[in-house]
Amino acid sequence: MSKEELNKIIAVKKMDLEECEQELNNRYYPSIVRMAMTSYISVLQTQLEKYSNDLINLL
Repeated sequence: MSKEELNKIIAVKKMDLEECEQELNNRYYPSIVRMAMTSYISVLQTQLEKYSNDLINLL
């Protein structure tokens, strides 16, 4: 994977993460939805760490 591709993936995941966190904090959702969103946020954070480390290794 090229550096440009990783940068695009990271940018999209960061935007998705920010949007999910904002939605979770600013709106009411049933507890099951909140649990799913929290899980998804955790997955995004893990993926961002992985992609960031991959990008560092490319440099």
